[in-house]
Amino acid sequence: MSVRYHHTQRGDLMLVMLPLGAVVCVAVGSLNPTHPVRWVLWGFAVIFVVVAWLFSSLTVEVTEDEVRWRFGPGLWTHRMPRADIATTQVVRNSVLNGFGIRMRPGFRLYNVSGLDAVELRLKSGEVRRIGTDDAPGLAAALQS
Repeated sequence: MSVRYHHTQRGDLMLVMLPLGAVVCVAVGSLNPTHPVRWVLWGFAVIFVVVAWLFSSLTVEVTEDEVRWRFGPGLWTHRMPRADIATTQVVRNSVLNGFGIRMRPGFRLYNVSGLDAVELRLKSGEVRRIGTDDAPGLAAALQS
């Protein structure tokens, strides 16, 4: 099963905003070191750093038989047989759709940065959107 397409997009938004949120939580928690709320804020800081690591990038691979995508270090991988895909098209998401893994009305979104995506309409009627900074390249690989 040879890889026909491989692309990794860095999650610049995640790598800036989440660590920044962690720094703010630590700073605010340090203002009054005897207050018990500091532990909650420091806990949020740890969560923000872990989420930034998990969503630091999105890697997409297209093979002869399937399309796979994974976030960051690849703790989990999403797989879909190419035979299940009815159509593909390049789309532009709204900022309101968010980043990460989102279930929106009408589709499921996997995105780490930017608004461009490739929409996969499945034969089952479900819709998946895979965010990428190489939407034309991914769409071409899926259509070939």
